[in-house]
Amino acid sequence: MKTSENSVHDAKKDTSFYGKKLVSWKAFDYHPYERGLGWYISFGLLTFGTALIIFLMDPESSGVPVACICLMAAFYLWVHREGENEQTITLYENGITIGDYDLMSWKRFDGYWFLEDQHSRLLVLESDAWNQDRIRILLGKYKTDKIVRAMERIELKHLADKSENGFDLWSRVFRL
Repeated sequence: MKTSENSVHDAKKDTSFYGKKLVSWKAFDYHPYERGLGWYISFGLLTFGTALIIFLMDPESSGVPVACICLMAAFYLWVHREGENEQTITLYENGITIGDYDLMSWKRFDGYWFLEDQHSRLLVLESDAWNQDRIRILLGKYKTDKIVRAMERIELKHLADKSENGFDLWSRVFRL
């Protein structure tokens, strides 16, 4: 059986409703770094140490919490098994695409700001809605001034006074 050139898997995504493409760059999906043997040993000691303490506190009814801790640790390691993946970030008039994900409308966000320090350069898209996440996108070597000009065209507010919260900071420090 011969397959058609216009098969579903070969079809291009219809991007006509995205609007005009403003800027695009390639960056890793999260900050690239090596997790050495020490990181894995620390992770294992923390995970299994916590599970052991819970088990020793109440051996008869601690099976479920211990299993949950072990499953969460295994899931975390499985999600991050392949390391860093490079993706294309594209800002359009009507929203943003990150990698293969569908367009996220600008209406979802209240503003943006940049996090730049000696280890990271991020574009952070903020939303004050209780059910929306903060989206952090690595900039790689891309210039922030080009992104600012693009954001001015779509009239998304620059939240220059924003800063990283404690949880995000410690996640980056411990490379979680």
